[in-house]
Amino acid sequence: MKNTIGIYNEKAKLEYKIRNVITPCLNGLNLFLKKIKDDIPDSFTTIIEYLKEFYEKIENYDVAFQSDYDILNQYPALVEGAKNHVLSLVNYNKYNPVSIDDEIEIDALDLVRAFNHFEYYFTIPLLKVMSREETIEYVKKLTDEISFSRNNPDNYVNSFKESMERFKNNLGTWQMQESVAGPLDEERLLYKVKKCEWAETLKDFDLELCYAMLCYSDFQGAKNLNPNFILTRTKTRMMGDDYCDFCYHDTRKDKDINHPSEKEFRELG
Repeated sequence: MKNTIGIYNEKAKLEYKIRNVITPCLNGLNLFLKKIKDDIPDSFTTIIEYLKEFYEKIENYDVAFQSDYDILNQYPALVEGAKNHVLSLVNYNKYNPVSIDDEIEIDALDLVRAFNHFEYYFTIPLLKVMSREETIEYVKKLTDEISFSRNNPDNYVNSFKESMERFKNNLGTWQMQESVAGPLDEERLLYKVKKCEWAETLKDFDLELCYAMLCYSDFQGAKNLNPNFILTRTKTRMMGDDYCDFCYHDTRKDKDINHPSEKEFRELG
């Protein structure tokens, strides 16, 4: 038996404040720079200079935004440029609110694009200081650490049934993914993603880097649902496959951890 989890709607809109687009983007950039300064301090200045040059080319939207970041605030031009980049990516002029604190309807596609593209572009400078292969591995490491930092026992679920309800609620808000799940039992949960706008908006970029940046966190994300859960996956829309073949295993019940066959995923529809 299959269960529809996500329904895609290209016209979906969310009630959102522009400030709530800018803030998480700049939070992500600040965290990235903090990690660079700690992990590869000799490369920090090179990355800062690259970002300054990149952001100088972005249109200035003359929108006031106060920030308090331990790294970013040392470089006011970087804060300003990064803010303008977010506004550009979310198509700010299309909405032109009186205030960035006004709650307005924003196309979900614009929000997905803004979040995805902003992170991708601030990751690119790593290619100036390390090889592509090293960059991909480093981004995976950062992604894993960030996902692990979000692990909160208060948010654990006890079953795959609870997991599905959580997936439905999140995907129902965004309507940017078409997905089905099933069969539902105590050992494992199959989850098939047939369309994913998070991947679609990145199709013209370096897909392996995008996978490291966005999809790799799903493995730790399974443990964030419950420490007994393990995710296996062999296909992703991000890497050009027809679908993503997630399988969540509950190690309390599933001792073999064998990934399902293609036939089982085809039968999900």
